[in-house]
Amino acid sequence: MPNTKLIISIVAFSLLLFCTSIIKNKTNIIEKNIIFYEKQIFTLEKELYESQLEFNYLTSPKILQEKLSFLTNDQFQSMSISKIYLDYKSFILDQKSFTKIIYEKTKK
Repeated sequence: MPNTKLIISIVAFSLLLFCTSIIKNKTNIIEKNIIFYEKQIFTLEKELYESQLEFNYLTSPKILQEKLSFLTNDQFQSMSISKIYLDYKSFILDQKSFTKIIYEKTKK
């Protein structure tokens, strides 16, 4: 009787030890993947920040005006807000009304 209890204990202990090592290896792999992805996220966030900073700098009105004056000799003026279309539909409606006015003038 004592031999069977000892054998069952040893088998159970071995089985639990084996399962623990498998679980530990899998969690170690998962931790390495987490660290790898955290590094990737950090570099991507850094690139995003730098890109946003560069975009904000390059699209500032002062910089754009300097670039335009460097590239061309033309003088550009600011555009009023009323001439800026908020969406494509408003542009099309305005163009249709404009063409309708021109058509009526040429018809007379």
